[in-house]
Amino acid sequence: MNGSLFLDSNFRWYYSYGMKLSVWILGNLARATYVGSSDYMWPYSYNQCDNANRLSQEINACSRVNHYGMEDFRGRGAPEIDLVEAMQGDAEKLPSTTITRPYQSASFQVSPGIERDRPVLGMKPKQGHWYTGMEYNHNNLTKSELNLFFYGVKLVHKLKSYTYQADALSANRGLNTSHYTNQHIYRVEWEPPDEDGSGGYIRWYTDDVLLYGITGSNLHTTGSEIPSEAMYLLMNTAVASSWGFPKPCPEGCSCKCYECGNPECACALPTGYCENFPASFDIDYVRVFQAVGEKKHVLGCSPEKRPTSLFIKGHQKRYMETGDTSPLQPIQSGGAPCRDSNDCGSNKNGYCSSRGLCVCKDKYTGPTCLAHAGLYTNESLSYEESKFGCK
Repeated sequence: MNGSLFLDSNFRWYYSYGMKLSVWILGNLARATYVGSSDYMWPYSYNQCDNANRLSQEINACSRVNHYGMEDFRGRGAPEIDLVEAMQGDAEKLPSTTITRPYQSASFQVSPGIERDRPVLGMKPKQGHWYTGMEYNHNNLTKSELNLFFYGVKLVHKLKSYTYQADALSANRGLNTSHYTNQHIYRVEWEPPDEDGSGGYIRWYTDDVLLYGITGSNLHTTGSEIPSEAMYLLMNTAVASSWGFPKPCPEGCSCKCYECGNPECACALPTGYCENFPASFDIDYVRVFQAVGEKKHVLGCSPEKRPTSLFIKGHQKRYMETGDTSPLQPIQSGGAPCRDSNDCGSNKNGYCSSRGLCVCKDKYTGPTCLAHAGLYTNESLSYEESKFGCK
């Protein structure tokens, strides 16, 4: 999708210490789990010729000839918009903010970032040293605030000229018991900029109340833009020692061991952590809307103005893991272990075979048959091009 006005999802979390539960969208030139595909791509949304970023942004606006069907003098990248991420943990007030755990974050990851006088984690930025003008806490309903605990990362490479800074423009709001016992609606509105890079916005809502908003004018500090790239949706549960784990490390604990069932590791794990497996969150629906007749709202993975398919085809090894013989592995249809058909979409989507494996019915796919077997083919591309762009 390129320029979705609304992306609605209705779900509830299971309260899982140490788990990061996320719904996010990523630029199509980078593919989740294929780490090499994000090098010098993530999370650029930048279209200026600047020698300082010429090497760290692989497809940059200084290039007279951008191959693989791309426009000349056009900067490209793989930006990231995080619709919602959840930080679990015992209820505690966090420093320099009114936010308490657990809380949700809404974020825009962007590059190039601010290089000098960066804010200190956990502290508010000095006036004039961070992005300004963002919207928070509409009518005092969400009580959202600037996220002080993640300002972005530096992507360090062996040669300094290839190293670059990424920024995280992010807001937090507290969660309560209702978010873990009832389903709530989380929405992002993304309006791409004009062709000259001006304008556009991203706005996040929880239960139809504005949590956070960024406009193109808020990005003037570094000259970045609201994304115009084709992007795709991810929904995942992850585990990271930086999410909900004891900080600082408890006294007398090495915090080098995170193995459930090993007494030597218990001090480094959150309370009740090992009882959370298997962990999940329930998603009732995800809906994507685009405006009919709006030229900036383009359907497809490799649109004419922001093609991706030939670039992926020409850099196949970036989209492969050790042992793969072709890039971008096909979606697995069925095959997940099951006890009964409830594990495979409850008869409507699939059934549990006599071998104890899910078998999907028509129109459904995925290991447990929970995904719709939809396919978008851009008629202006050959099958081969479409395969690499939209797989």
